[in-house]
Amino acid sequence: MNHTLMHTSLTNVRDYGAKGDGLTDDTLAIRRAIEAAPSPGGVIFFPPGHYLTTPVFPKNHTTLLGHSAFGYQEQGGAVLSPFKPFQPRLIDLNGKVGVRLCGLTFHGRDFGEDMNGIYTSRGNAGEQNIVIDGCHIEHFTGSGLAMGEAHVWCLRHSIFKENRLDGLDASYSFDGWIIDCMFVANGRHGISLNNSTSVVGCRIEHNKQGGVAVNRHYGQHLQFTGNLFCSEFGPAIEILEGNVRAITMTGNTFRNSGRATTGDPTRDCHVRFEGVQGLVFTGNALHVLWCNNPSYGMVLRKLKDSVVANNSLFKGAMKALIHDLGDHENTVIQSNPGSLKQPDDLES
Repeated sequence: MNHTLMHTSLTNVRDYGAKGDGLTDDTLAIRRAIEAAPSPGGVIFFPPGHYLTTPVFPKNHTTLLGHSAFGYQEQGGAVLSPFKPFQPRLIDLNGKVGVRLCGLTFHGRDFGEDMNGIYTSRGNAGEQNIVIDGCHIEHFTGSGLAMGEAHVWCLRHSIFKENRLDGLDASYSFDGWIIDCMFVANGRHGISLNNSTSVVGCRIEHNKQGGVAVNRHYGQHLQFTGNLFCSEFGPAIEILEGNVRAITMTGNTFRNSGRATTGDPTRDCHVRFEGVQGLVFTGNALHVLWCNNPSYGMVLRKLKDSVVANNSLFKGAMKALIHDLGDHENTVIQSNPGSLKQPDDLES
């Protein structure tokens, strides 16, 4: 390995005048560092500190790298925040290709209205291959990460927490991977999805309108494997009738969903699937723990060419394990054993 080359490709924002003191506008220093970094392969490094900035525009094929010493509740290491109360976003990746954001905390300071933490869309770029790895994205008045027609992207080992809209709004994007991330206490949904995305090994909890929502106009080719959904204020996963098809969910755990649905028989549930074509929901566990919600394990209506089978609902709901509204076509709903939780049962 050429260690000299590796060293010279690292561009330190402090060398270009960034203070990182949580008071100074570091915008110009950050922009100078970005311009000075080589592309492809340049790494713009943020030492521990709190950097205030107006929108940051990385170059193609570069990395913004920080010191990822954050905790679940705490900021840590290198933190970037908006300098002005009213700016559309903190990091702008519109039309960018090959950008990595690694080891950074992005904290929105609850500034302005509808300010997104990170925004990306492919523009004329085609396949973008954007990667966000080991980042903490929180307290934005929009979504933590908002996407237009983003194409090819990966989120790993990151926390999306307490943003006013979605943790991730990918409701118009496609070809994505979400791996080992947390989506916690966001004001709308943890994740909003469109199509061709895999969600693996994530924890999705305490989101105010539900865990996952799917774009009913073009939601297809989605895979959910090995995720934990906990204490959502709406359904953990909600998919409504439209152009929704070929969706698989296997090996997930659902508990305490539907917390703020006030007995609504369509949303007071762990999962709600209506009008889905080609749904596979198998090998999942649905459970009520320490509380008395939801009323229903699953709400199902108008499924076509689908399989809902071999799921466990041990103390899985309060009123009924499955609330079946009918109108299915060529669909198998069977072998979903379970039991209801009693209101006075504190051992579940």
